[in-house]
Amino acid sequence: MHKLDFELDKAQLKRAWGVIDREFQRLGLTLRRGSDFDVVEAMAAASGLKRLEGHFTPSLNTYTPSQAFWLVLVDEEDRMVGRVCARFDRMAYPMTLTDFWRKYFHRCYPNAEGGKVVLSDKQPRVGRRITGDVVYLGGTEVAKEWRGSKLGGLLNQMAQIEALDEWGAGFYYGWVQGFNFMDGFWRDCGFTRAHFHALNWVEPLPGTLDANLIFVANSADDVCDLIDRIANGLQAKS
Repeated sequence: MHKLDFELDKAQLKRAWGVIDREFQRLGLTLRRGSDFDVVEAMAAASGLKRLEGHFTPSLNTYTPSQAFWLVLVDEEDRMVGRVCARFDRMAYPMTLTDFWRKYFHRCYPNAEGGKVVLSDKQPRVGRRITGDVVYLGGTEVAKEWRGSKLGGLLNQMAQIEALDEWGAGFYYGWVQGFNFMDGFWRDCGFTRAHFHALNWVEPLPGTLDANLIFVANSADDVCDLIDRIANGLQAKS
């Protein structure tokens, strides 16, 4: 995948952004954006939400504002009730997304025996076909009392809009653990593709990840289509 080779319709993008933000406001929530992951980690701890995953925890990563951002929803008491994170990765050909995953997962995730996970030599084709500018979306978390409002889906839609505007990358993706898979959730996030068993592992298997990681994704064109659906009132609301 390569950077967008056409001019993004900024007016349509702003309209879609406004549609989602008005939905947040209707629910009495305020959207915040930042790039200091120590801040969002502290907000999560103070609000009783889970800590950030390996891809975004500041104990394993150091990101500048040009590399990553987070979106947080806070209620009227300034308590975090939802979040999502986005990271920009540039892979010059011939490096592929599979090459990136091989290094990243090994560094950030343990196996079932306390060592580091290792990807098998033979991997599914999906990651081997993707190179260039890519955005990873993860760290989605929603407070229990808000989980019926589909905030996670709306946050992921908003993050894709912001990431497309910010980086103009060619591909956008996230991971869903198999034991957590709900068909409706990844669709609520605006993703159009899902690949089961997207990674093959060397035993011992991951200790903190389901061995069946599901790859959910959009091309840049898919995000542009998502923007059109939201702006034209065709995308499902919470």
